[in-house]
Amino acid sequence: MRSLRRPLPLLFAFLLVLPLLIPVHALVVSDGHSSRVYRLGDVRVEIDYIHSVERSEIREVLEANSSGLYAKEMWWKDFGAGLPEDIQYMEDGFYVKKINIPLGKSLDFWFIPLNRAEIKVNGETIFAPKEETLMRFRVKRCPLFETLVGRC
Repeated sequence: MRSLRRPLPLLFAFLLVLPLLIPVHALVVSDGHSSRVYRLGDVRVEIDYIHSVERSEIREVLEANSSGLYAKEMWWKDFGAGLPEDIQYMEDGFYVKKINIPLGKSLDFWFIPLNRAEIKVNGETIFAPKEETLMRFRVKRCPLFETLVGRC
């Protein structure tokens, strides 16, 4: 009878740990030295920077979900050098264009100090590179426990 009781605590422990092994979708944002991991639901990414050529403020808004990254909004203050020409409305001194462009599951941005870039996720500033930096955005599947501890 004793031999039947010992496996029960082990089975119970296994059943408690099992959900932590289930893979979930996550957004991983990295600057090559450190990374931030966000379990996906609705994740809003805002990238604010100074345009390298036009020297005007730019804001790009992305959404991350289990199917990948999507460009959702473009905010800019000047025209030229790859900036949109078709505006939908103006707000707070910015031209604004709402879009829904799939970007895939990975996206890289190269920033130089001149850009004064600031990357925010759900309103929180997570990176503001002060030197040349390749920022990487990846939608991946990771075990839940890794996502909860900020690893993936």
